[in-house]
Amino acid sequence: MSTLEKSMQQRPELTAFVQEQLKQFDQYNLIDAENHGGRDKPSLSEQNIKPYLIGNHHKAQAIIGHVATELQAAILVSEVVENEKITQRKLQTLQNKLVAVKEKAVEFEKTLKDTQFEDGWFHPYLIWLCICIPLLGDSMLNRPAFETYGYSYIESLGISVLLAAALAVLAHCFSRIVALGKSVWQKRAIGAAIFLLITALFYYLADTRISYLSSEPDAANVHLSAVPIAAMSVLLFGVAVGLKHFFFPTTEQRKAIHEYQASKQQYDDNRAEQQCIEQEIETLKQKQEELRQVNSALYVYGGRLEDMIISHAYAGFATWQKVNMMHRTDNGRPLCFDHDEYPFAFQRNFKPIHHS
Repeated sequence: MSTLEKSMQQRPELTAFVQEQLKQFDQYNLIDAENHGGRDKPSLSEQNIKPYLIGNHHKAQAIIGHVATELQAAILVSEVVENEKITQRKLQTLQNKLVAVKEKAVEFEKTLKDTQFEDGWFHPYLIWLCICIPLLGDSMLNRPAFETYGYSYIESLGISVLLAAALAVLAHCFSRIVALGKSVWQKRAIGAAIFLLITALFYYLADTRISYLSSEPDAANVHLSAVPIAAMSVLLFGVAVGLKHFFFPTTEQRKAIHEYQASKQQYDDNRAEQQCIEQEIETLKQKQEELRQVNSALYVYGGRLEDMIISHAYAGFATWQKVNMMHRTDNGRPLCFDHDEYPFAFQRNFKPIHHS
C-alpha cells in the first residue's frame, strides 16, 4: 500500500466532507442557474458573466480553503523545510564526528599492531591456576595431619588452604629469593636450602598423615611410607616453581600484555562508537525520509482534492450556462456565454515541494 493511500485512508472524513459539499455545490449551481435564467439574466448584451457566478466561485474556493485548513498546508511546508535544515545540521555534526572517530581508529589500529605480543605467551592468571591447583590438592591431602593437633575439620581445612597459598607464593617468589645470592654458588645454595626446608616440611606432614591413617580401625594391615608421599609433594612444588620460571610472563611481557589489552579495548570501543554514529545517521535519514514521504503524500492528496473541486467548478460553469439558457424566456444566448473559459482563478494551497 502506497504512502498516499495510507494518508487517504487516514482521512476518510475529509474526503466524505468534500464530496458532500460538492453535491450541495451542484444543487446550488442548478438552482442559481434556473433563477437567473427565469429572469433572463444575464441580458443578451451582457459581456461580463463574473457578477452572476461570483457566489458559486466563492463556495468552491471555500471548500478548497477547508481542505487547506484540515491538512494544515502552511504548517506542513514549514515543518518539512525547518526539519530539513535541522536534519542537515545534525547530519553534518554526526559526519564530522564520524570522521574524527575513524581517524582515531587508524591510530588505535596502528597502536594495536605495535603492541601485539608474541604467540606462545601464557596469560598470568592461567599460570597461577596451574600453580595453585596441584598445591591446593596436595594440601587437602595433608588436612588430616592438622587434625592431630586438635583442630576441627573446618579449621584444618582452612589451614590446608593457607598452606597451599603460602607454597604458591613461595613458588612464585622462588626466583627472586634465589636471585638475592651474589654469586652462582650462593644462588644454588639458597635454592637447595629452600628445597631442603620444603622437603623436611613435606616429610613431617606425610609422616603425621601416616600416623593419623594408621590409627584408623580399618587401616591395621596397611603399611605406608612417608618418603614417597613427601617426594610427590616436593615434585608438585618443583613443578610449580618450573611453571613460574619458564612460563610466567616477565615484567616486560606483562606490561606488553597490559598495553595490548588496553589498545584492544580502545579499538573495540572505537568500533562500537563508529557503529553507533553510523546507526544514528541512518536513523536520522530514515526519519527525514519518512517525513518527506508523509508530507508529499499529504500534498498529493490535498492536490487531488483541489483538482476534484476545481473540476466540479469548471463543469458547474458549463452546466450553469446550459441550464440558464433552458429557463430563459427570451430564448436567447447572452454574449458573455461565448467565452468558454472559467472566468475566475482559484487560489491553490498544495504545490510540489522541491528539496535542494
